[in-house]
Amino acid sequence: MSDTASTPVPAVALMDRAAVLIAAIGAVDHVTGETSMTVAFEGTRAAVQSMTLSEGLDVLSVTQVLAWDLPNTDALRDDIERLSAQMSFGAIKRASTDVTTDVLAHYTFPAGTLSDAALLTMVHLVLSTGTELSAALTA
Repeated sequence: MSDTASTPVPAVALMDRAAVLIAAIGAVDHVTGETSMTVAFEGTRAAVQSMTLSEGLDVLSVTQVLAWDLPNTDALRDDIERLSAQMSFGAIKRASTDVTTDVLAHYTFPAGTLSDAALLTMVHLVLSTGTELSAALTA
């Protein structure tokens, strides 16, 4: 009998490790053994997912809510374009084209081979940027 049943899938192991690390900077809702979690960080909420794209390529995907129910106007579109141009990580998108919309930030990055310090630094950079963008959109 092989030990593969007790060996965690890389994406699961990455998420379990990320959940422990991210708990140092935000409130984490995660079930051990799952590949997703939610994070509350400085007034924002984010969904974090881990996945294995190919052998040796495990990534984290972060989707952070920047604003809820904003009027979906040309001014908002212009603000999103302006803020997107200033970003170092990820992209900003409107969730819908209805009268009101939520604004989301997305970023996916290879994370499986990062040290704990590097992984936490990347997630902290992404979430901190989202917090700044949220403040700019809701000011």
